[in-house]
Amino acid sequence: MPEYDNTNSGVFFVNDRKQKETHPDYTGKLNVEGKEFYLKGWKKTAKSGANFLSVAIDPVDKGGAAPKQPTSPTIDNEPF
Repeated sequence: MPEYDNTNSGVFFVNDRKQKETHPDYTGKLNVEGKEFYLKGWKKTAKSGANFLSVAIDPVDKGGAAPKQPTSPTIDNEPF
């Protein structure tokens, strides 16, 4: 059986491990063009009284950025 393609889709689950009010009400994963993200959501109420869901994402692979290189070569912390 072929594997399901999860590209450009995601899933939310009720956060059954929520311990504080600041913890998300929902958690899950999201795939955007092949990149994986953690998905978090909070139930909120607008000033108008309308209920809505506030969301945030974090990349699964946070270590993917290249280390910063010095802008000019140095020896013993002195430019040369």
